[in-house]
Amino acid sequence: MGRFVLIHKSYYLYGAKTTLRPIFLLHTHHINNMKRHLLATLLLLAPIVAAAQVRLSIDEKSVQVADGKKKTSERSIYLHPDGRMVVEQHSPKHSITHSNALGEMRIYTPSTGEVVVINDSEMASTKELVSLFASGGYVDMALPAYGYTQSEVRHENGMIIKTFVPKSSAGVAKVELAFRGQLPICMIYYNNKGETLRKVYFAQYEYGRIPMPMRITEIEYSPKRDSLVRLSTYSNLLFDAEANSEMFDWQVPADAKRIDIDPNTLFAK
Repeated sequence: MGRFVLIHKSYYLYGAKTTLRPIFLLHTHHINNMKRHLLATLLLLAPIVAAAQVRLSIDEKSVQVADGKKKTSERSIYLHPDGRMVVEQHSPKHSITHSNALGEMRIYTPSTGEVVVINDSEMASTKELVSLFASGGYVDMALPAYGYTQSEVRHENGMIIKTFVPKSSAGVAKVELAFRGQLPICMIYYNNKGETLRKVYFAQYEYGRIPMPMRITEIEYSPKRDSLVRLSTYSNLLFDAEANSEMFDWQVPADAKRIDIDPNTLFAK
């Protein structure tokens, strides 16, 4: 049984999307690893987006350290109440992504005038962490959407801890999601041997129209290399009338060169 410990005033466990971005793929171990890593390279950290109930904008900075190498990315997120999302990636390479709840993703690179088009359920807007909090989906962190079912609820050290198990235990045997009050503070993924695969910690909540963790730490463990650590920090959280950037209305230029990608065909090779 995993233990929850207090570190730097935040409870840490594991989890989160690795969205093709650093924040956010929450449930990467149930997705084919080749698919995840290839998409991450292809999309240059473009996010998987999610449905929401509010209009908001927020800035994100992610720092990833693995095998002695440090990578930093910055982006701005613009979320519509209907789930449409525009993400402007500022670094390491400038791109703009438009996505929706159906999994229709358009990734435009201004320097080349090309737009990569991907239609895949894994790209669906319902799987983005920011949108999970915007829509109240943080109660289960979208685990049921990935085939997990809740098997247990227990109380430990003032926390409510929900245990989820997958339909198939290949890779991940269970996930524990811990709450303090009504908000998630950590997740942990275990393999069949009871070993920790990944941890995700949610901290420094800001309360406005929605509760939003402004600091998310992810740790991915591997027996063959050093642990991967990713820290995502958020700032400039704005709602409704204050979220008035012109990027909310951004559209792919009509003259963009279209490149269609079929993920199923690509990863089947």
